[in-house]
Amino acid sequence: MNKTVIVICGATASGKTEIASSLCELAGGEIISADSRQVYKFLDTGTNKSGVYNAAKKIRETAAGIPQHLTDLINPDAIFTAGDFSREANRLIRDIKNSGKTPVVTGGTGLYIKALVNGLAPMPEKNDAIRAELKEVIKQRGPGALYLQLKAVDPEGAEKNRSNPQRLIRALEIFRLTGKPIAYWHSRTVKPEWNFVQFATLWKREELCQNINERSAAMLKAGMVEETKEALSLGYDKNSPGFGSIGYRHVISFIEGGIDIKRTEELIAFDTRRYAKRQMTWFRNIPGVRWLEIEKSSFDPKQAAASISKQINNML
Repeated sequence: MNKTVIVICGATASGKTEIASSLCELAGGEIISADSRQVYKFLDTGTNKSGVYNAAKKIRETAAGIPQHLTDLINPDAIFTAGDFSREANRLIRDIKNSGKTPVVTGGTGLYIKALVNGLAPMPEKNDAIRAELKEVIKQRGPGALYLQLKAVDPEGAEKNRSNPQRLIRALEIFRLTGKPIAYWHSRTVKPEWNFVQFATLWKREELCQNINERSAAMLKAGMVEETKEALSLGYDKNSPGFGSIGYRHVISFIEGGIDIKRTEELIAFDTRRYAKRQMTWFRNIPGVRWLEIEKSSFDPKQAAASISKQINNML
């Protein structure tokens, strides 16, 4: 079995999915989404999912009919960790390769990609009872209460995950199940079986910011407010992990009358630009990443896909 797996990463709004879809058309492939926000059901517009969900096949497909795995998986109140992603992505890579097709891992969640490319630590399985208890603590007392709990048993893990409720929950869950801090398990990482070749999109900063501003306005026009109202009406708490995706807390503030729609758009664009900056810092630190230089005026996903295909063929 060919051990090479293509990864297309980069900042939000940088054309990753379009390139991946074109590459899959060219090479007979399927997309494995590495996006921690697109795993959530009911939150499509605000997480910029492409294509449509094929209910009969139970999978999202691009406009060209390319399957996109690992989207629309969980409800807004659930958690999908980097470990969950790595396990599922490895299974899918194996299945897709066995079917004679090409897996293309695509997304901007650096932690997901790192867990896949660098290997997976043998973490304990989820425990629904513990998670439900910890979620209730957040609901009643806020994430700061979990930080204090974790600090008492795992100070390093508490500081690293202080601003991320999902990771606080996971770190506490692991400690309760094993009596060991999460860093202990990370140190026992098992190396992956695949040879990952990573490509990253590289835009001029001002052009990427323009993309983000345009997309922020487009998402609101496309119904992000209505989508959020609908998800809330299903009974999901506004503090659910899914609503932690960029933009939703501002939309909820708008719904509650805290800000107007213009300010909502400005804040979504600002937060997204800031996130894109963090993403680029992350991906620039990846050893051996191959950069795809892109200009807004001449962006052609098919041309970028052809460049990737040529580089891969030259390696094999």
